[in-house]
Amino acid sequence: MSDETRTVTDEPQMTDEPSTTTDETPTMTDETHDPDSVESTHPRSDGGTNTGVVFGSHDLRTVLNYTALAGLVLLALISAVQLYSAVGSVITQLIAVEYRAFFRAAFNLVVLLLCVGGISMQLDRIT
Repeated sequence: MSDETRTVTDEPQMTDEPSTTTDETPTMTDETHDPDSVESTHPRSDGGTNTGVVFGSHDLRTVLNYTALAGLVLLALISAVQLYSAVGSVITQLIAVEYRAFFRAAFNLVVLLLCVGGISMQLDRIT
């Protein structure tokens, strides 16, 4: 097709009025566009197909970070239980029999207040 045979409708029209055409092609600014996920079809072993989202590298890093966090929380929990037991033993050995109940109650109250403060702080972050 030569330049002389092109019609006027092939040329973009310049007007002062806003365009009323509806372009349905998604752009990079659409809210539905996620660069880390790709919609694709995956073959299954039974011959069918799965359509779903393929995990991107961002999702893998997130899973690994949460796994590391869970492991560290588990270690901290084990350490906290052992510390609590050790403090109980220290109270038993160093404090006279008649004052042990008061020291254990005070220690338990401090632990409880720290836990309530931490839970409150986490709930504020979440909500």
